[in-house]
Amino acid sequence: MRYYFLRHGIAEDTAEDDFSRELTARGRRRVAASAAVMQRLNLQPARIFSSPRLRARQTAEIVGDALRLPVSLADEVNFGFDLSDINRLTRDSRIDDEVMFVGHNPDMSLLVHQLTGVDASMKKGGLARVDLLGKQARHGELVWLIAPKVFDALSKSYAKATDDGAKALSLEQKLPQSDYPLHALIRHRWSPVGFDRGRGIDRGTLMSILEAARWAASSSNLQPWRFIVAPKENQAEFNKVLSVLREGNQSWAQHAAVLMIAAAHKYRGPDVINRHAGHDLGQAIAQMVLQALDFGVYAHQMGGFFPDKARELYRIPDEFEPYTAIALGYRASELDHLSEMHRQRESSQRERKSMSEIVFNGAWEQSADFLE
Repeated sequence: MRYYFLRHGIAEDTAEDDFSRELTARGRRRVAASAAVMQRLNLQPARIFSSPRLRARQTAEIVGDALRLPVSLADEVNFGFDLSDINRLTRDSRIDDEVMFVGHNPDMSLLVHQLTGVDASMKKGGLARVDLLGKQARHGELVWLIAPKVFDALSKSYAKATDDGAKALSLEQKLPQSDYPLHALIRHRWSPVGFDRGRGIDRGTLMSILEAARWAASSSNLQPWRFIVAPKENQAEFNKVLSVLREGNQSWAQHAAVLMIAAAHKYRGPDVINRHAGHDLGQAIAQMVLQALDFGVYAHQMGGFFPDKARELYRIPDEFEPYTAIALGYRASELDHLSEMHRQRESSQRERKSMSEIVFNGAWEQSADFLE
């Protein structure tokens, strides 16, 4: 199991009684910002148990709203919260469940110490993650401890990323004239050649983009995809991938922030071809492209590269097939560094075949009857 221990946010010093102490305005703001970070980190507790004291309950409700989870008030999480209380509250939980407790010090700090042996000083609004080494709350590993100031820094970083993404999407768009509603990320997805030459992709964003590919579906969960990744900061490696591209693509791809070569394992087993390998690699790339766009990062996939040269330069084994090259980067607002042909390409309209040309039933190339 995985436990999250969250100490309540900053509360007022005095009230009619300790039970009624509320979060201050600053405390509410900080908890709300921290909750947004938790959502961005994809925290997924199955349950949130909170102390019934007002400051803890308010903290839990703010987090619960952000994570779209109900909050259960539990007397066990009040002062004196201990390992036996945890075991009682989680007795019906599954071994792979995640549970969050929102309470007070010294209980939060003591529990982390008892489970992990680490002396953790839990500040107001701090969050610790402990992964159990079994179902019962006896021993665990402290995976991380996020102090309130770290939450503040992450919140600002994510806000900047969101703002940057919004700015990127606010540039002139080539939105499709679709006949039916589409998700915003799908509507905005296209393959620009005008990348911002001076702007890289930070490691956290790049790792999220690659993580999206890692979690794609694949036949028999074989996960045949492999990626050679070259951020521009590593100029030698970037130039190595760039040299694999055909000349027409080199002219604009040199301005991207990251270049990749995507390959797939061709076999299911010894001498057994995996005919789904290319399909599965395509799914992984599609997820990666949409995840990138959520950060305002655009992708351009290229068939125009030399697979044999890639195989030679990177010593790619025969059982893997290099399928495509990919450029990633933020869009540029100025396109003076592009050729006239590429500038025209950036402003050209997007076109797609009609639905009747690609959706059939009854017989091949017989337009599906439900389209009429």
